Amino acid sequence: MSSVELIAELTDICIRQAEIIKAQAFMLAQFGAEVKEEEALREQNRLKEIAGEWE
Repeated sequence: MSSVELIAELTDICIRQAEIIKAQAFMLAQFGAEVKEEEALREQNRLKEIAGEWE
């Protein structure tokens, strides 16, 4: 394998790794949003227990 071929292969690996990292970042962002929603609901329910219904 020549130097050019090796560089091309390594470049391709880096591109594929970058795509995987982007997909992981997207999934983590989705998970983070879901966790925040669950935390907000949990706190809202806690407030309702303490103060009763306010609506």
